Amino acid sequence: MPDEMFFGPDGLSLRRGQRRDARIEACRPCCFWPTDAPELMREGVVMDLNRHGLLIRALESVPMGTPVTVQLMRDDDFRQPLSRALLGTIVRNEEQPDGLIDHGIELEAENIHRVESRPVRVAKPKPQAARRSRMHTVDFTVGDRGIRRNR
Repeated sequence: MPDEMFFGPDGLSLRRGQRRDARIEACRPCCFWPTDAPELMREGVVMDLNRHGLLIRALESVPMGTPVTVQLMRDDDFRQPLSRALLGTIVRNEEQPDGLIDHGIELEAENIHRVESRPVRVAKPKPQAARRSRMHTVDFTVGDRGIRRNR
């Protein structure tokens, strides 16, 4: 498949199936636009995705190398956002036989900062003295039959 091929800069190398992560097929409506021009919003459908990128099929093309903002939508009318917007860059365009254009988008890695209001301290358990057993046993005998007593 063309989307699983990578040609190296020397034009001689060809590797198939060399993805960083497995892709997950999807069919989720989305809106995407160049980050610096939100008025050029386009509608599309996310065809597959993973944590490094996604594939969007749309009617109009966006040039390769364009930084884009992608907003996944909850409904088919492109009105309710599903989550927060994602930032990425278009790394591939491929025209399909039906006239639609597939856009390969590499997502930007997010920096996750650890926020703590104060240092976390783990208290050491106090050594406990030897514990006594609190279980007591009591033997009861009902009746005196079968017991011989010497008097």
